[in-house]
Amino acid sequence: MKGNKRSIWLCKGGLALFLAVCLFALVIYLGDAYNGKTSLSSLDFESMDAIEQQAWQLAREVVGASRNAQEQFVTELLALYDNVKDSELVIFCNSGGWGKEPLSSDYQGQSWLKGITAELTQLGYKYYVIENIRTGSGLLEALFEFKEQLTHFPSKAQELAAKIDFLTRHVTGLKVIVTGQSNGAAFTGEVGKRLENNQGVYSIQVGIPFWHRVCAVSHSLVIADNGIGADVLTQKDVLTLFKANWAKLFIINHVPSFTPVDWFITRVVFIFVSYNFGLGLDAPGHEYMWEYPGVGPVIEAFLVENFGVQ
Repeated sequence: MKGNKRSIWLCKGGLALFLAVCLFALVIYLGDAYNGKTSLSSLDFESMDAIEQQAWQLAREVVGASRNAQEQFVTELLALYDNVKDSELVIFCNSGGWGKEPLSSDYQGQSWLKGITAELTQLGYKYYVIENIRTGSGLLEALFEFKEQLTHFPSKAQELAAKIDFLTRHVTGLKVIVTGQSNGAAFTGEVGKRLENNQGVYSIQVGIPFWHRVCAVSHSLVIADNGIGADVLTQKDVLTLFKANWAKLFIINHVPSFTPVDWFITRVVFIFVSYNFGLGLDAPGHEYMWEYPGVGPVIEAFLVENFGVQ
């Protein structure tokens, strides 16, 4: 018996040490923006065209002094510019969850994304779709996304907003629609908030969970009900959410633990792993298909109102 207890304590101690190392690595990861400083004067501006020069200047303002971060930002921004410079309209798509997968790979997002593009085609627009993958692979990326979600996406929303603003300033007449669902909808709202004064930017936010703030600025559409059943996550219906997940919550609550810190660590790991394998909590009503009365017709009316006359 004592041997079993000792083994459990050793396992939990190892897990705690592992998470501590991960958090330490995250601090280093977040502090990387302050390392590898470079001066704009050290760049060969004479060999660059005006677009590239302004991209480098914007990179320094947005991502800080890290040369690696600046190069990545500029590379991504110039690639975006090359892709959309002949378009009339660009759609930026943001998926829910951790933001690791394209929105079009989710059956819900795929349905209303198809609906949006079909409607824009009917309205006569030449559009370009961009899947914004905001989280890469690896534990550090997941931890950084978790931090961003807790703090209203300060870094990621600012970065995407800066890129979109750059595109609308350098591509004549370009209009942009930023879309997202669930956590991606919250991210979309934060991007839209930063671009509230840019008249060429619109946002469609579908199913923002109650733990995120809602940014309903001008030129934005916020959908919190699919038209066939109340969404427990947008309506903050904790009782219904509990009833739908009592078995999972029971299991999580009965994972062995001996101290408050131990309790917290085991629950965080359990939830992280569950969501990573698609075993997260069930959320009645948190489904948004184009054919639902609260989704397709509402988005269609928004598009016709804002893009019906060219």
